[in-house]
Amino acid sequence: MGKCANQKLALMKLLLVFISVAVPHHVNAAITCEQVTYFLIPCISYGVFGGTVDPNCCTGIKTLDAAAKTMEDRRKKCNCVKEGAARIPGLNYDRVNEIPGKCGITCPYKVTPDVDCSKYICFLLFLMIRY
Repeated sequence: MGKCANQKLALMKLLLVFISVAVPHHVNAAITCEQVTYFLIPCISYGVFGGTVDPNCCTGIKTLDAAAKTMEDRRKKCNCVKEGAARIPGLNYDRVNEIPGKCGITCPYKVTPDVDCSKYICFLLFLMIRY
């Protein structure tokens, strides 16, 4: 990466730190937006620039999946990802949605600016009740 790309990446990381403080928090959720931000920072460069997915990105995604145990945790994680992604300049949502597959996991929803995290949660609940 060139000097300009490194500066952009550093700026985006700084922006994510500020975003994590500004995102509203739910009292009932054990997972926080700060945790979501921390674990997903290594994913930003792929989402903006492409290239290779950082192994730390995959580790972060897997760690967050394991930490989101309740419906409220999953809703919180979804909303944090949605709101944080919307604030990253130049983010390519197609690339973002490729990351889980490149990390060997599946994600039951697509990250988009308008994903309805409550519908995702209801879908998961339906699957859990059904099986």
